[in-house]
Amino acid sequence: MSDRTYTRAVDSGYDAEHERALVDAIVKAITDTSMVVDTNALVLRTGETASALLTCLAGTLALSPAATRSPTAIRKTVEELRKRLQRRIAAADADPTVQDFIRRAFHGTDVEGSA
Repeated sequence: MSDRTYTRAVDSGYDAEHERALVDAIVKAITDTSMVVDTNALVLRTGETASALLTCLAGTLALSPAATRSPTAIRKTVEELRKRLQRRIAAADADPTVQDFIRRAFHGTDVEGSA
């Protein structure tokens, strides 16, 4: 991101460029952490990755008084996130690049991947 100033951070409203930079950094961290040292392979542990992302999401939301001020607010936030997650999963599932990666990385119908 080119403009990481305080003014932009507090005055710009929703910042899609900042979101993209966060996604890139998160994907890089997952990729770097998923590389195994005894062979040239990336082993994506989907369960651990999803759980770690959920932990980070919970911590992030806990910093937002609006999202956590009451059980009702938490339910509303979680419901909105559920809807967005479902849409993004469907979009990723329909993405030809994602499908190509899955075909190359996972052979057959086994639930485990293969290197």
